Amino acid sequence: MPDPGAGGPMQPVVLSNATWTLSLLPAWGGRIAALRANGLDVLVPIDSEGFDPLNWPRAGAYPLMPYSNRLRNAQLSFNGRVHGLPAHPAAAPHTLHGVSHTLAWDVVSATADQLLIACDYEGEHWPWAFRAEQQFTLSGNRLRITLTLTNNGEQPMPGGIGLHPYFQRHPGLRAHYAAGRDWAIDCDYLVTGEYLDQPHNWVFEADDVRALAHYQSRWDGHLQLAYDSGRLDLHASAPLSHFVAFAPANATYLCLEPVSHLADAFNQPRSTWHDVGTHELAPGQRLSATLDFTWHDT
Repeated sequence: MPDPGAGGPMQPVVLSNATWTLSLLPAWGGRIAALRANGLDVLVPIDSEGFDPLNWPRAGAYPLMPYSNRLRNAQLSFNGRVHGLPAHPAAAPHTLHGVSHTLAWDVVSATADQLLIACDYEGEHWPWAFRAEQQFTLSGNRLRITLTLTNNGEQPMPGGIGLHPYFQRHPGLRAHYAAGRDWAIDCDYLVTGEYLDQPHNWVFEADDVRALAHYQSRWDGHLQLAYDSGRLDLHASAPLSHFVAFAPANATYLCLEPVSHLADAFNQPRSTWHDVGTHELAPGQRLSATLDFTWHDT
């Protein structure tokens, strides 16, 4: 059983069964430190000795709440008001990936096969108070991650959720999924507004080490990763209908990110919110999604 008091630096909370070993570092932004299926490292393991919330390890996986990706020029225009937010040093003059992955999370409950962690935030990085939760549940060959964002403020707010995993590039790994819209991206990794609508099966191979950057929508929620030793099926529920595929050239990882919205979606006109994935949460309202990782031996 996990230790509810664990989770500080170099003290992971561990869930495991016959298929999965999941190590979590709640104090390090609610991160997954390692994920193994039958001994195979699905994610690049975190082996850092310390945690810098502004220069995090390119490993494991972390939550994207209350939004993913960037807000252009660190400004948020919502309901007739413009909010200035702190820019992220690595993405200046823009913001990057919300704030929840920079915070220490608390262990709310823990059993032999389930863990709930949460963090509450009110500060300069987001104009509304919110609560973020992650629940991890092991059941046979399935790991379920449930992400929940709650508006704890007194006014409506935009909201988004997602997961940012660093999948390890094992030799022979093939990842494939289907998405219907591919958005053009500028040099700051923000969409230009142009896109190509064409249903397409996307395939990425670990042996192809060219730089990769795609922002996509109309994703059906299914991602498959094929290894020599087995297959990982990832199914993401609504509202995770957007997808980011990213890796620098020659990277040891492949970021395949299920998300609820497009980069800078919250600054887009309300008439486009359905297409870009902006959700408006009333005070007390929750936005939630599940991600099922299912392992199959070959």
